[in-house]
Amino acid sequence: MMNRLSLSTADTPPFSCRQRSDRVRFLAAWKKWVAALALVVICATYLGPLLLSFVGRVWIDDDRLNQLHAGTAAGYVRIDEMPDYVWKAFVAIEDHRFMQHDGVDPVALARALWVDLQAGAYVQGGSTITMQLARNLFLSHDKTLLRKLKEIAVAAELERRYSKRDLLEMYLNVIYFGQGRYGIGSAADLYFGKGGEKGIRTLTVGEAALLASLPKSPEAYSPLKHWEKARQRQQVVLERMAALHMISETEKNKAISEPISLNRQAQSAAY
Repeated sequence: MMNRLSLSTADTPPFSCRQRSDRVRFLAAWKKWVAALALVVICATYLGPLLLSFVGRVWIDDDRLNQLHAGTAAGYVRIDEMPDYVWKAFVAIEDHRFMQHDGVDPVALARALWVDLQAGAYVQGGSTITMQLARNLFLSHDKTLLRKLKEIAVAAELERRYSKRDLLEMYLNVIYFGQGRYGIGSAADLYFGKGGEKGIRTLTVGEAALLASLPKSPEAYSPLKHWEKARQRQQVVLERMAALHMISETEKNKAISEPISLNRQAQSAAY
């Protein structure tokens, strides 16, 4: 009896051995899950943008895009024809991570979603400069989820095709500035009487900030109709530029106190 009992006990592994065996199986399974998760992340990182850009081609008008990129349209202004602080003003207030993202800024989208949920309405869009370019060229301005998804897909394809410099230049030449004016050349002419290449080169920091304040809401911040609101928004742009070290504190203060001369003819026509 004792012998049989001894044999039976010896055939049963000690608890510590079973515990080690379970731990080994758990670690092996855990490693498989980690490997699978890593594979999914890698595929999403590299294949996701490719899939998005492929889908985005559906909504792109290549003829219109090629014509814009050629820069042959009347009033088209190239980046190197304007002072650096002009385009920097737009990047600062519209999309300060423009140089880092691939067309979509997850942080901006998440923030916009949170604000919209808190407000119970569509308050922020979280669109990058590339997404705004996509919307202005090819899409409607309907505030729907479908349009936002199209915007993301088209932006991914635009980022694949063009450099950041090209994207920013095209954006500045198609964005709406109010009063029926599209493009920074037309806007500079309307608001300050500084149209053409020579006029753009003479834009001041204060004038650049005033122009950069318009895409958010061209009619609400129009300096021709709502001067005080326009100046307040201009100061927000200048503060942002200084915070991002695009201009110095001295330049910011000088621009805030800078007298702005509006185009009187346009001012009269606005009323």
